[in-house]
Amino acid sequence: MSDTHTAEKLDIRAIMTGDKPQTRDERKLNFWERMYLPEIFKGLVNTFKHMLKPSATIDYVGPTSRPDQRHIPAVGYRGEHYLKVDDKGNEKCVACFMCSTACPAECITIVGEETPVEKFGAERFKHPRVFEIDMLKCIYCGMCVEACPKDAIGMTTTYNQVGTKRSQFIYDKDRLLKNNDEFMKQLGLERSGKDTKTSTYPLSPDKCGPDITHGLADFRVGARQSGV
Repeated sequence: MSDTHTAEKLDIRAIMTGDKPQTRDERKLNFWERMYLPEIFKGLVNTFKHMLKPSATIDYVGPTSRPDQRHIPAVGYRGEHYLKVDDKGNEKCVACFMCSTACPAECITIVGEETPVEKFGAERFKHPRVFEIDMLKCIYCGMCVEACPKDAIGMTTTYNQVGTKRSQFIYDKDRLLKNNDEFMKQLGLERSGKDTKTSTYPLSPDKCGPDITHGLADFRVGARQSGV
């Protein structure tokens, strides 16, 4: 027997670990085993056997799913974002860039502009012309919500995002306002987040109204000067 043939029968793992090599008795494959047809047939039999069994997939958000199969987010669940509006229907965001500054993922893009007096009043000077959140970068930490001094941004309980293009996960201002409308309707609140039964705002800190500033002094109220 040649040295090459003898080396093929040695226990290579024993050689690597420093143990005494031991020869291995190898069984030669027969004709059908070399064709691999029996193993392929066994695999097909196993496949067809599982095809006839009931599906194990859970339709966790579909109409046929049971209540115990559905994921019910807990209180404070951080899902998709939404932009809040005041009682007049205007977005509460004042384009202060606090949320984009606090965002560790740098996924928020804001472009501010001067607000029209006839729509926002003299006490509002800026609002976002562009407000975008790249949901593919977002880590759902909620720091944007904590940093906002006007309670202008929140997070819904929506978690099942589906899209076929990357651009569909960049939420602009219209999409964020739409999330607000859908979330308020789901909770049975007005568009501004007001509970008509208690005349409070349950989703705002201390259940206060949309005109209250959180963390900073109240807005100055007065006539807007030219050029400001």
